[in-house]
Amino acid sequence: MVGRKKLLEAKVVHVPDGDTLKANCNDGLSVVVRLCSIDTPEQAQPYGPEAREALAAMVLNKTVRIEQTAQDRYGRIVGRVFRGRTFVNEEMVRHGHAWVYHDYSREPEFAQLEERARKARQGLWALPKSKRVPPWEWRKLWKGKARPARKGWRIWPWVVATLLAAALAGGAYLWMTGRLDISWLVPSSLLRFWSAGQVHLPALPAVC
Repeated sequence: MVGRKKLLEAKVVHVPDGDTLKANCNDGLSVVVRLCSIDTPEQAQPYGPEAREALAAMVLNKTVRIEQTAQDRYGRIVGRVFRGRTFVNEEMVRHGHAWVYHDYSREPEFAQLEERARKARQGLWALPKSKRVPPWEWRKLWKGKARPARKGWRIWPWVVATLLAAALAGGAYLWMTGRLDISWLVPSSLLRFWSAGQVHLPALPAVC
């Protein structure tokens, strides 16, 4: 936990999902920021890509102010993000792009904003109820469930479900979000192993 609030000014260079961003500070420091008090659908969930696009529209390639409230066990800054006078975390909830992360929320007014968005069927609240699974519940369903793909290989659905894929040089560029920050290139010659595990990378959300 951070006892004293730490303020940073940085330019957002990447938005992997609806509640995380990567930014470069003026001193050259690169930081990963997890927006506090909110949780957005994972990229493999309904409305996951839309939530990411909503956050990117507000902050990508823009200078933001980050008010750090904590640091999580993965080393990410947790905090409030502002673009000018716009409180980005709040706007994500207001327009139905995010759930309030009630177990960790520092913003009591967010609950009312979420209820308004729900009643107005904005953003994710326009989805059928069967598709509105809170992301923390969705993660519990997938975490730790593994299945064999090919001898010597194992495919982990929870990890695969949080991958962003984009075609690159005939292969696939993967960037894993959430629990870890890892990226790698899968050459086209190896894509057959993913297919053997019933994981079809081109079907995952593209980031470029």
